[in-house]
Amino acid sequence: MSISRLLHEFRPLFRMLDEPIARAPNSLASALRTRPFIDDPFFTSPLSAFPGSGLRPAVDVSEDGNKYIVEAELPGVKKENVEVRIGDDGRSVTIQGRVRSVKSEGAPETQTGQQAPEANNSTKDVAQTDNNAQQLSAERHFVGDATFTRTVWLPRPVDSGNVSAKLNDGVLTITVPKAEDKGSVSVKVD
Repeated sequence: MSISRLLHEFRPLFRMLDEPIARAPNSLASALRTRPFIDDPFFTSPLSAFPGSGLRPAVDVSEDGNKYIVEAELPGVKKENVEVRIGDDGRSVTIQGRVRSVKSEGAPETQTGQQAPEANNSTKDVAQTDNNAQQLSAERHFVGDATFTRTVWLPRPVDSGNVSAKLNDGVLTITVPKAEDKGSVSVKVD
């Protein structure tokens, strides 16, 4: 077995070990990321090379009879900006998407990317979004465009032809039917 194939087989383990660090509070995560072990290219996440890769949607996976249900929190993501793929011979579900924040430097942006009209008496510290409302606080984790990718590994292969996905109220629900288990096959000995 080649080393590249062996490392490919351990990819789910590396991602599982990487996830607690990625979801840790900022001070703890930054302290852990400065250690030489974590900074080694072998252990870095493939997503860290992309801007906005810190976005990791929370995902729940449950088993319901002959199907898996994957639920991912995607607040503010439009369904046309989400892609769901089944890969690795039906053993993984990958969710990719793009989020566009409405806040930018100076004047606020609308969802379509056009500049929102500014009032004459607005200041740089408080952006005026319409004639009656002012933004008093902003706690978003990102500004501008950001992409995310999340892969979930499943215990058994699935039927990729019958997968359904629905985005409702910021929660993506993916219903993934299990592949039929062919069971054991009797082989005639000559």
